[in-house]
This record gives sequence, C-alpha cells and structure tokens, in this order.
Amino acid sequence: MQPSPHLYFFGKIQEALARIAYPVEDRLRVVERVCGVDAAYRRGRVAAAAVVYDVGEKRVVEDVVEVVSGRTTPYIPGFLVLREGPAMLQALLRLTVGYDLLVVDGHGRAHPRRCGLATLLGFAADKPSIGVAKSILTGTRQPSNSHDKIVEGDEVIGLAKGKIVYSQGYGVSFNDLLKVFNLFGGAYPEPLRVADRLSREAVKKL
Repeated sequence: MQPSPHLYFFGKIQEALARIAYPVEDRLRVVERVCGVDAAYRRGRVAAAAVVYDVGEKRVVEDVVEVVSGRTTPYIPGFLVLREGPAMLQALLRLTVGYDLLVVDGHGRAHPRRCGLATLLGFAADKPSIGVAKSILTGTRQPSNSHDKIVEGDEVIGLAKGKIVYSQGYGVSFNDLLKVFNLFGGAYPEPLRVADRLSREAVKKL
C-alpha cells in the first residue's frame, strides 16, 4: 500500500540520511560516558528520559526527564521517530554534562530504510549514536561466533545476542558498533535500563 504523502516525504529523508550516516573509518576513540535515552507514553503524553552514565565508575552522572503533552503521533512501523524523537531530543538538550556516545532504545541501520530512530536522533543531537532494540525490525539472524549478525541481502545491518539487537546510528562505523557491543557484552546497556525505568515512573504520575 502506498504511504501517505507525509510519510513518503519523511521516508525519503531517512533514505538520504542513510547514505551519509555511517562512516567507513572508525571515529569512537574513547567511550567513558554513555547517554541512554528512552520514552514511555500515557494519556496522550510522552515522557522521555536521558541518562548519562559513567561506564568505568558504573554510576549515573546526570538524568533528565522531559514530559511532552498534547497530541502524539501514533506508532507507525518504521516511523517511531515521529512519536518519540521530539521528546527525546528535548531531554537531551537539557543535559548539562557531556558524553561520548548516545545509545537509543530503537533501531539505527537495522531499519527498512537503513535510518531508524537512533540514526535520526544522533543526527539531530550531533552525537555519535547506537541503536539498541529488543527485537528485529528487518533482516535475518546469521550465527557468528559469540553473537549473531543481522543480515539483509549482502549487507550486515546489525549484531544480536539473545533478543537484543545493536545497530549503527549516526556517525559510527561497523567497527565502532562492535566496540560498543563488546563494551556491554551484547546486553541491554545499563544507561538504557535506568532511562526506561525513569520514563515509566514519570508517565505513571501523569
């Protein structure tokens, strides 16, 4: 079925960004502070939490919760950014400390148009980003040593371990993705766990 003109237009923006988002050369030199961002919904409101986490010290450095009221975009497969992106970006812009990498609860390159929420949010925030999701949106699993590759055609679009899927976001190479995957052992990253909890707690109060 042909998408609406608005979704078709936005889809073309995703395809264009995908062509420039993933460098071949490695760019992540040091990953000491990681910012995790997630969102939850209730009664027409979105609560997004951004959590800066020190990986070496294993502690939260700063957290921000942003609640956006008013009409929200319904979930449309492949266009999650339209629902969660604005609140997430507002939360990120309120942070006062720096971080080396943004990890987003959502897909990056492992997306039908190779440009999911993690890629778009990293681009908007001008931060290198990684997508971490709890299921596969597109592609198939291909066993590879201690983890699986997510493959579509002849392209490797992500890495998976158990139900967790990692994929490149904005401004990171495949080797950078592998570095972050290994940093967290292929598990769901702690800063995202905290962001998930904070966003859920926030919407319960609405």
